[in-house]
Amino acid sequence: MVTGRGGTRLTMAAWSTLPAAAVIAFLLLDLLRVSQAQTFSFPFRQPETCGHNQYFDISALSCVPCGANQRRDSLGTSCVCVPGFQMISNNGGPDIICKKCPENMKGVTEDGWNCISCPGSLTAEGKCHCPTGHILVERNVNGTLLSQATCKLCDESEDSFTVANALGNRCVPCEPTFINTSRSCACSEPNILTGGLCFSSTANFPPRIISAARYGELGMSLTSEWFAKYLQSSAAACWVS
Repeated sequence: MVTGRGGTRLTMAAWSTLPAAAVIAFLLLDLLRVSQAQTFSFPFRQPETCGHNQYFDISALSCVPCGANQRRDSLGTSCVCVPGFQMISNNGGPDIICKKCPENMKGVTEDGWNCISCPGSLTAEGKCHCPTGHILVERNVNGTLLSQATCKLCDESEDSFTVANALGNRCVPCEPTFINTSRSCACSEPNILTGGLCFSSTANFPPRIISAARYGELGMSLTSEWFAKYLQSSAAACWVS
């Protein structure tokens, strides 16, 4: 029996004399033995399969219950407080603490961290709701939280030409083509609204363009949502330019 460095050299020499096919077969058998010992599987789950009071834990690939006064968020991958409750702490997943808002401040701020009195009705999420064209104001310009939120109407007149943004929290300038064409924030008839742009009815305007795109590798034609919505306005903008 040989030990030490000499033994290691003899062992390596023995391996080197074996045919390559024999070495590969041995390694494959050993890999098969290891893989069989470590075989496991997960049931296929999606966030949509979780219940209303559960969220999808992406690390465990499973549905996990939310805590008290919580429900899953819009993405289904975390928990949020139910309407009428403010967040006290948030460490992700169900590890959040919710506190009920007082009766005189039933609304919850957009960030979910504070209770606030609303000027009107509440949304399904328990946030303050403002009419169309208005923005929700919850803080002073210095960031101080107001005791009661207010709804401010954006000025669409020629002095400002502003409208509420998609989130309803800021007045933003109107689309330039609206102002250039109609001197307002609306694209009313006989002007033409397409792809979010406003064009004069008297200008050269391309006909509605075919929105199908042919994919040679697939050997088929598919309708493009982008072409259907924006291709005509893009072509019209080039003609105007």
